[in-house]
Amino acid sequence: MCREAGELSGIPLYRQPGEPIVAWVKFGPNVTIDEALTQDWVAKQLDAKPETIVRVPRVHACFTTTTTSWSIGYIVMEYVDAPDCTLEDFRLVAQAVQTLISVRGPSSAPGHVGGGLVVHNFFVYDETSPFIYKTVDELESHVNGILRSMPDTRRVNLVADASDGLFLCPCDIHPGNFKKLLDGTIVAIDFHMTCFLPPSFFAVAMRKEDDLFAQMVAKCVKYPRSSDVGAILSASYYLVSFQRNDIGEPDSFSFYLG
Repeated sequence: MCREAGELSGIPLYRQPGEPIVAWVKFGPNVTIDEALTQDWVAKQLDAKPETIVRVPRVHACFTTTTTSWSIGYIVMEYVDAPDCTLEDFRLVAQAVQTLISVRGPSSAPGHVGGGLVVHNFFVYDETSPFIYKTVDELESHVNGILRSMPDTRRVNLVADASDGLFLCPCDIHPGNFKKLLDGTIVAIDFHMTCFLPPSFFAVAMRKEDDLFAQMVAKCVKYPRSSDVGAILSASYYLVSFQRNDIGEPDSFSFYLG
């Protein structure tokens, strides 16, 4: 069935033809188990707060298949029978995003639940970190290494920024990544570019957005504006000039290659 779906990134799942849809299967080369673990973890956190104004589909299963050329990831999730949001829904989505960025991560390791590479528009190319950061200190060392390589005398203090923990950082705020239920509840359905990071990284993501919808949402969301944001943005733009993400690797290499 997935081969027949062509360029679609998801398909409905039925027990029998003609019966109601029982699940939605998201698939593609950029779909990862890391993403699925984060989505399900956040879904459980929000389900424990019935008063919340945003929901996330629970994940039933996730797996990958590998061919000789690439891997395809699959996430079997709860089906949400609702239309995608539109430009006019930006205020409702902003309220949902406000809740999402308040979700504290389960560990001190930046990235998705369970570890892995960070996905954020700070990075160039596929917006994915070249290393697995086991601690915020390692992420800080990389950002400062980029600044040092230019040379740029500024330094960031991400350890201080994350003193209260790492928080959810949705970076792909697009109408198609949110659905609206009849009662106005918003459902966030895409967690590929949603990791746990120091709070300043959400400000960075919003500053780098050139999508009108995301810009409209950002204006309605209250989020910390750390003094480190300017330096982090500069480090990100320096990566563009090199067209590489591994610039600034510290001399004492302690990362895990992704």
